[in-house]
Amino acid sequence: MKKLFISLVAAIVAATATFAQSSLVATLSHQGEVSVFHGANSLRQAMEAADHGDIITLASGRYNAANIDKAITLRGAGVEEDTITGAFRTQIVGNFNINIADTISEHLTIEGIYHESTITFYGTLNNAMLQKCRFATIENSNFGNTVNSLTCIHCNIVTRIVLPQNSSASFISCVVTSPSNQYGGTMEFTNCIIPNDIIYIRNAFFQNCILNAYYTGFGSQRLSGTCMATYCVGWSYGASSPFENISKTTNTALSQEQVNALFKPNTFYELTDEAKSEYVGIDGMEIGIYGGNIPYDTRILSPQITKCKVAAKTTADGKLSVDIEVKAAE
Repeated sequence: MKKLFISLVAAIVAATATFAQSSLVATLSHQGEVSVFHGANSLRQAMEAADHGDIITLASGRYNAANIDKAITLRGAGVEEDTITGAFRTQIVGNFNINIADTISEHLTIEGIYHESTITFYGTLNNAMLQKCRFATIENSNFGNTVNSLTCIHCNIVTRIVLPQNSSASFISCVVTSPSNQYGGTMEFTNCIIPNDIIYIRNAFFQNCILNAYYTGFGSQRLSGTCMATYCVGWSYGASSPFENISKTTNTALSQEQVNALFKPNTFYELTDEAKSEYVGIDGMEIGIYGGNIPYDTRILSPQITKCKVAAKTTADGKLSVDIEVKAAE
C-alpha cells in the first residue's frame, strides 16, 4: 500500500472542525461537493443526505447499518484484515434493506463491505453490482419483488442468497453458498465455487465452476434438469454426481475427498499446482475463482480515507490543523 497525504478543502474543514479525531469517517460526494460524517452512525447520516448517483466512501471500522433506498455507490476499505500490514476492513453491523424505486436511472454499486447479518431485497432492483464484498445472507422479502441483472464479482456469500421471483443474476469469480432462484428467473456462474445446497437452483448456467454440495437436510444434492454446465467439477451428497440430471460431457464428478484435496491448505479456495494443471476451463485456464479473465482479488483500488484528524480549535492566527491520510492500492 502507498500513502498519500492531502490537505482538506475548505468545505470539508467547515464540516469537520468540531471533531478532534475520528477513525470512523464517511465521505459523501455529491455533484463535486464533498461532505464528511463521523462516528458509528456516519453511514446513516451520509445516506440520509445522499441523492441518487452519489458516492459514499467509508474508512475502515464498524458502522451501524442503514437501509439503502437510493441508487448510490457505496465503497468500503475492503473485507480483509492484516495486523502486519495495518489493513482493516469496513464492516456494516446489523440487518438492512435494499429498496430502490425502479424508475431511477442510476444504479446501485456496493464494493469492499464486510457484513455478517441479513440484507433483504424489496421492490424492483435494476442493474445493481456487488463486488469485493463478504456477505452472510441475502434474501427476498416477498413474491412481488424482482432483481433484474444483478452482477456479483469477487464476492463471498457465506450462508445463502435467495433471489426474488423471476430475477436474473450473474456471479463471476465468487463463492456462492446455497444460491436459490426456485421461484423462477435465471442465474449464471462463471469461475465460481458453490458449497452446500444446489437443489434450489433453476435455469442456471455454470462454467469453469467447482461444486461441493454437502447434505444440509434437504435430500440428495443434484442440479435441476433445467440447468446447464460446462467444464465444471464437483461432488454431491446422495447422488452419483451433481451433474446427474444434465449433460456430463465436459463435466467431471469427483468424490468429496477429491474435491477437498483440490485446494491448498490454509488458503481461500486456492487450487494446488496439480489441480491447476489437471482441471482447466473452457478458456484453458484453471477452474475456480482464481481462473478466468478476472481472478478473485479483494484489494480495493479506489483511494480510502484511513485517518481524519482535525484540531479542536484554530490557532491564534486563525489556522486550523488538519491531517488526513489516504491509502490506495499499488
